[in-house]
Amino acid sequence: MVVHSKEEKKEQVQQQEQNLDPENPEAESSRFFCGSFCSALSRLFSLTCLIFLVLSVATLLSAIFWLFPRRSLPRHHADDIVHLNASVQACFRLHKPASELISHKGKLEMDIFSSIHLRNNTKVTVLSLHQSDASNFTDVKFGVLPVPTNHTLRKDSLTSLRSSFVNLFAQRSTLNLTTSALGKPTSFQVLKFPGGITVDPLGLEPVSGLLELMFSFTLDFSLSAIQDKVDLLKTQLELVLDLELFESFRVVLTNHKGSTISPPVTVRGCVFSTMTTMESHIQQRFDNHLAQLPAKNFGLDNSIFGEVKNVTFTAYPEGKVLDSDSVLVTTNVNFLT
Repeated sequence: MVVHSKEEKKEQVQQQEQNLDPENPEAESSRFFCGSFCSALSRLFSLTCLIFLVLSVATLLSAIFWLFPRRSLPRHHADDIVHLNASVQACFRLHKPASELISHKGKLEMDIFSSIHLRNNTKVTVLSLHQSDASNFTDVKFGVLPVPTNHTLRKDSLTSLRSSFVNLFAQRSTLNLTTSALGKPTSFQVLKFPGGITVDPLGLEPVSGLLELMFSFTLDFSLSAIQDKVDLLKTQLELVLDLELFESFRVVLTNHKGSTISPPVTVRGCVFSTMTTMESHIQQRFDNHLAQLPAKNFGLDNSIFGEVKNVTFTAYPEGKVLDSDSVLVTTNVNFLT
């Protein structure tokens, strides 16, 4: 019995050594299979747990937001009929939370009215006060309406109002608000104005000489966007026009929708000359240079200004008398007459 027990132990040891023998391919294959299977199974269970955890957290968060909805920020919004009746609309930003401005809405309307020099047959109505998330800035949208509201704004009121809006947009003037209660206004934009908005980006400087050329083209930009590129636009136009020492030019920008934030922009320009006899000079320039400009994007950098469209020219070989006060009117209304 003892001998038999020793032999059994010897066989067991040999069997274990055989299983551990690296030269034994069957044992090695068995271990590899078992190890791979266990590893794959472990990864599968880990991935399943991870997906289950993510879905559980997402469900929990959704339930929390559903049970406890986020408190909405205070805002003001006028009736839709008031929005529709306001043919003139503009906006700006105040560094104040909407909750503080709502209680001062009447004061805000009075300050705007005084700042843009309105007449007694008009009034200012705040159309909306909207505060952006996680900020103390409030976007103020207001409209100018006739009094009574079933009338239309008078032409002289629109002329005065358009001038005020252009100066505010070009930052040549500011809204005089009670800053202690309302904050400081910034980012003035025109949203809607009947008859369009025309901006003279370089200022209404005196014009002297005879008008020899007028040109026009459109860019797929808003007035607000092109305002930041106006110096570059002026520089490139000067190179394109190849001005002589006795020549100068003016440029104005128009949005026919009456908005400073919506494209497109019509660029209109005038070239003036102090020479009295220049007929051959103008005709030669037009034939040799300006006539090819439409095919060359009017000489403007396409990567900055995009594609130039609807290019037109009107030449005045004998010159045309045009004073400073009529430049904006001519380029805005009677450009091709």
